[in-house]
Amino acid sequence: MINSLIELENISLSRNDNNILKDISFNIETSKALNLYGTNGSGKTSLLGIITGMTEPTAGNIHNFSGDDRLFEKIIYVGHKYGIKANLTVLENLLYSADDSKDKISRIDKALKVYNMNNLREVLTKNLSHGQQKKVSLMKTLVSDSLLWIIDEPYSALDNDSITIFNNTVNSFLNHGGSLVMTSHAEIKKSLFSIANYEINK
Repeated sequence: MINSLIELENISLSRNDNNILKDISFNIETSKALNLYGTNGSGKTSLLGIITGMTEPTAGNIHNFSGDDRLFEKIIYVGHKYGIKANLTVLENLLYSADDSKDKISRIDKALKVYNMNNLREVLTKNLSHGQQKKVSLMKTLVSDSLLWIIDEPYSALDNDSITIFNNTVNSFLNHGGSLVMTSHAEIKKSLFSIANYEINK
């Protein structure tokens, strides 16, 4: 039996008479990851925007089966442009991104240690490498409570050690009832966590 968090039903998106997405349907399941894969220009990023509520579909419906009316407030979105502020330090970026829970500082400290970035906490993010900036963006997933992570191409710019760290954080998140939607250019056949693949065709 499918334990759905969100169902997308016949989602389509058009701009200036150009079909970007057409009749997309799938379930986002609790405790599982979903990889949306396809070529550049296939509409993957646009589809993530629809799931987060940032983009309104031309047609179709999105159903919330979580039982939580605030589900869409409990999504952490990490886009391909990282969404970090260049003139803030690593720590300041995380403080800006974190929720206002009582354990906010301890969550941030843990995230910095998990991604081996503690020694860079006071460095301006504009002075970091692309890989380090990507890790700062991924640390957003660890500093706030959420039910769903939506991440555009999480593996881009990461070295092998950082990929392993990310995979471990996903595995822990899914084991605690979370869900992940991510994009990539190819199907993922093997992973440390439960993942399904859905191809987006232009």
